[in-house]
Amino acid sequence: MKVLIINPPWPGKGYGTRSQNRIIKHRSDKYIQYPIFLAYSASQLICAGHAVSYIDSVIQDYDMNQTLLEARRAGPDAIFMETTTPSIEADYANLTQLKQATRAKVIVGGPHATYFHRSVLEECPSIDVVIRHEFDTKIARVVSNLDDLEAVSGITYRNGSGICDNGDGELEQDLDKIPFPNRDIVPWEWYLEAWYSRQHFMNMMTSRGCPYHCAFCLWPQSMYGHRQRFRSVDNVISEIRHLANRYGLRELNIDDGTFTTNKARVIEFCQKLRDVRAGLIWTCNGRVDNLDDEMLSEMKKSGCKMIRLGVESGSQEVLDSIRKGLTIKQIEDGVRLVKKHGIQALGGFMFGFPYDNKESVEQTIQLAKRLSPDQVQFSISMCYPGTSLYDYAKKNNLLLVKSFREFDMTYGPVVKTIDMEREDLKNILARAYREFYFRPRFVLQTLLNMNSMDEIRRVFRSLTSLVKTIQLHSK
Repeated sequence: MKVLIINPPWPGKGYGTRSQNRIIKHRSDKYIQYPIFLAYSASQLICAGHAVSYIDSVIQDYDMNQTLLEARRAGPDAIFMETTTPSIEADYANLTQLKQATRAKVIVGGPHATYFHRSVLEECPSIDVVIRHEFDTKIARVVSNLDDLEAVSGITYRNGSGICDNGDGELEQDLDKIPFPNRDIVPWEWYLEAWYSRQHFMNMMTSRGCPYHCAFCLWPQSMYGHRQRFRSVDNVISEIRHLANRYGLRELNIDDGTFTTNKARVIEFCQKLRDVRAGLIWTCNGRVDNLDDEMLSEMKKSGCKMIRLGVESGSQEVLDSIRKGLTIKQIEDGVRLVKKHGIQALGGFMFGFPYDNKESVEQTIQLAKRLSPDQVQFSISMCYPGTSLYDYAKKNNLLLVKSFREFDMTYGPVVKTIDMEREDLKNILARAYREFYFRPRFVLQTLLNMNSMDEIRRVFRSLTSLVKTIQLHSK
């Protein structure tokens, strides 16, 4: 069977980031994260004997007319798309046109479709099947059994005039069984992060699931669960060897929810990585409360360039309310420890929680300045459907949105806060980025750390991205 995996156009300010993003939004530039679950889907479909093609209209700058033309050329029997909350209205329109143009069966996945698995079928007659939670490990079985889906678990599907619910299904426990992502069909070279230092730059995952219960975090609650499942270190190293030999890998982004949860595994990974390829640098997501000197020393020796740390808020009360499980002191100590080992720290901060007030917003900006990580990511809390924060906001009548498209972060906060109107936080991201990056202390800190041409190029590229981001969120 011929399967088309597609990321169709998503109108709006900037470039839409549907796949592989825990914070789904329109961004100001085309630095879009590699859609690794789509690449995993491609590899598993091929292993099952299907032919796979791929279109990313956002990356390829296709309008819908061009997208339909390319889809007809592919001639698919089935189309798969990862849907999201802020793009869902555009997704419905796109899928309707794609089905009319190709007559293919339409399969969707993603957090929005998982949470609203029955209603998306009711609202969009063009959708035939919803794959719930992790779609990549189920898609081959769905495509292979499109004529009779009764025995396929983890899906909701259209059956004549009715809708059948086959339950949530099971998550794959043995991740070593899953074939590596197909980075040829889903071209690795199309995608970059704004903070990359070297090419060739690539993404991978070494585990799925996250053991923490942050109220706002979408993926553990809607996609891959709270039980962290690990690939063996040997399996991970085998993939890195493959990427180095086939593609000339020089920089790696490990996109696990939290890479640093298992100290012994991290150290084993670092020690084995040093045997693979001299000069490889890498980045991961971590938590300040499970880092220590021994782990960070091994990470640095194996080429760790940066650790992304979720700080979220400068208010202890807000941190407690969102179930972050951290104290301000732990955050301060953790960032200091990372920098002590010569590893860059990227701090993630959020505004617009229902527990926020004017004071907590100021505390967050001031904490960011005080920590002075090497890079920051400021975001507005979107409390996407599928999170406990969304359920809390809905139950307490705190949602401000009239349409799902308002969840793309360009409309401002989506929930009421304690003492601020939506307009009060409309330009908060632009303000926070300006106040953080345009400080003499940060400029000096950055200049002192520019110790290679790779780093100089990264800084100037990031500056361009920063200016565009400020412009996007100042309108």
